[in-house]
Amino acid sequence: MHNLPSVTIDAGVLAVPHVDCAKDDAFQYVDRLLDWSQLLDEPWVAIYMSERASEALIDEELFPLRNHLRELFNRHGIVEYSVNDIATVAERLLSLTPSFETYYRVKDVLWDQLETDPDVIRLTTHNGLQSDLARCIALIAILRKHCAQPLGGHSLILRDAPKQVIQVRAHIHELEHSRDDIPVLPCPPEFFEGDVLVCDDFRGLIDCLDESAILVGASDDLGIDLAVRIALFKNAIAQGDSPDWSGVVVPVIGSRFRELCQQVCADQGDSVPPKILRSIVETIKGYNLPAVHALRTGPGGNDPQRMRGSEKAQRRDIDREFHLHYWECADGTVELASVVYHNDFSIPG
Repeated sequence: MHNLPSVTIDAGVLAVPHVDCAKDDAFQYVDRLLDWSQLLDEPWVAIYMSERASEALIDEELFPLRNHLRELFNRHGIVEYSVNDIATVAERLLSLTPSFETYYRVKDVLWDQLETDPDVIRLTTHNGLQSDLARCIALIAILRKHCAQPLGGHSLILRDAPKQVIQVRAHIHELEHSRDDIPVLPCPPEFFEGDVLVCDDFRGLIDCLDESAILVGASDDLGIDLAVRIALFKNAIAQGDSPDWSGVVVPVIGSRFRELCQQVCADQGDSVPPKILRSIVETIKGYNLPAVHALRTGPGGNDPQRMRGSEKAQRRDIDREFHLHYWECADGTVELASVVYHNDFSIPG
């Protein structure tokens, strides 16, 4: 899958809380850092940090982290984690290459009077971290407004995200970049206005992703798998569950499913992909069973069901016009075969 979903992690996420913080805040800091470290081993997301993240932490005497972590752990009696393990996670994140600026070919931005709604800049009291966060927010807002987004979107990870979308307003005096898709920006006293997707935990990140866009734009079956996994994860949350991302059971993607599914999506526009994903979730979860019918060898109601060895061919109504065809295996697993128009009763073997 090309054009991966991506995230930029704010340097403030790595900054160790003040030793006098509440014990719950200390544990939350560690848990969140470990949460984000799991992304390092995920093939479906690209992770970036600002090229100035390390400099901002050093200037504020927040890095190296080990002494700060040792004081924090001793003060709050944290023995569940080791100082070295947590410091190593932060160092791995800070050593990520390329930087956000390098990958997106934006060098710097000269701004003033930057405001966000809600105000997330002042989530940290350190001036250096505030300045770097404001710069990243301005750059991400410009890219989000004027440039093609990564498949599934780009999110900014903060220590605390009061809303999923923050509004951004600023005077942009100068933008250094090497892109050809950014127009002339409003000049002061006119304000640039945009927005940025933000999150502060893994569930929030998944909520920011657009599974329909990933389904339509996937260049391989890994992309289809990701879109379905996101849809199943979001459904579990909507049902009040606390799903484990790695434990989400995704159906097998048949050899022609992506091709046939994306062909229908290309013909029909934005309304169909969410319906396809909904029907896949219903299939995996066993919902809405009256919409499922045996896919038979002929048009007659008494014609035998199509079989592939012990596997049964099934047809689920997506709506009146479209249907999901899949193989129901003897062990209860599902193989997605195709998305078809109403009068198409074929199924890839």
